[in-house]
Amino acid sequence: MVPVKAVIFDLDGTLTPVRSIWQYIHEELGTWESHGRHSLQAFLEGEIDYQEFARRDAAAWAGVSRQRIEELVERIPLRPGTRETVATLRRAGCRLAILSSGLDVLAERVQKICGFDLALANHLVFRNDVVTGEVEVKVGWHGKPEGLQYICRCFGMNPGEIAVVGDGVGDAPLFPLVKLGVAFNAPPEVAARAHLAVEGDDLRVVLDAFQACRWWEERVVR
Repeated sequence: MVPVKAVIFDLDGTLTPVRSIWQYIHEELGTWESHGRHSLQAFLEGEIDYQEFARRDAAAWAGVSRQRIEELVERIPLRPGTRETVATLRRAGCRLAILSSGLDVLAERVQKICGFDLALANHLVFRNDVVTGEVEVKVGWHGKPEGLQYICRCFGMNPGEIAVVGDGVGDAPLFPLVKLGVAFNAPPEVAARAHLAVEGDDLRVVLDAFQACRWWEERVVR
C-alpha cells in the first residue's frame, strides 16, 4: 500500500466544534438575523453563488475592527485531541494542511497553534485594521478539489499520497480523489463517500481509524 505522506483537515466542525465561522461571527456581532440568515438561505436556494454569499457576509461586518474579529476568533476552542492528533501525525512524518471554505482569520490561528504546514481559506480583507466589507474567495462551497490540487503542488505530491479528514458536503468530493478519505461526524450522505467514517467528540478517533491502515503501522514513530 502506498504510504500517505500528508493529511488535509477541514476546519469548521472538524478541528473546532464551531460548524460555521461565518455564522459564528454573525451571531457574535448581532448580524445573523438581519443579514447572515438571509444570505445563507439565498445561497442554499440557488439565488446567489458562493462568491456573492461571502461578499454579503463580509459586507455586514464592514467597519468592525481587526481586534474585535480576533477576539471573537480566539474564543473558539480547538476540538479535544486536536493538538495530540497533529503531533502524532507529525511524528509519523506527515505534512499537514488545513483546507477550509471558512475564513483565514481562524485557519491561520489554528495553523500557528498546532503547527500545520499550510492553511488555505477565504481571506477577510482589512484596511487600517478595519474590515473593509470585502472577502477574497479562495475556497468556494464546491472549491475544495481545486484547493487539493493547490496543496499537492505546494507539497510536491499527488492526491494518491494524501489523506483527507472532513465532516461536510464540501469535503465529500475530495474522498474519491485521495488515498484515504475519512468522514468525521459526517451526515450519512457524506460518510457514504468516504473510505472510513468515524464519530466522536475527540479528534483522536481519527488516529484510531488510521491505526487500521498498513501505511500508519509502517510510518508512525512510537
